[in-house]
Amino acid sequence: MDEINQGRVSVSIHAVAAIIMGWLSVQIASMSRALFAVALGLVILYIVGFVTQKIVGKKGIKWWFGNGIIIYLFIWYITWVFLFNLPL
Repeated sequence: MDEINQGRVSVSIHAVAAIIMGWLSVQIASMSRALFAVALGLVILYIVGFVTQKIVGKKGIKWWFGNGIIIYLFIWYITWVFLFNLPL
């Protein structure tokens, strides 16, 4: 797998995990505290990082920061805010 495909795989995995965690964060925050949802989201980020590392190979923290952490945090926050503000 070349460098471009590894980046695409990493971004895709982190984006899907962030969307799922955004939905879960809304559910957890409504039942419990938002701080617990944030802590769980960061734990999931760490786990997803290890899964991605197993799939694409060890790349280092700089590569993971650009191809995973930023994407995850940004999409997670956007999903959480969007779903939180939906009228039910």
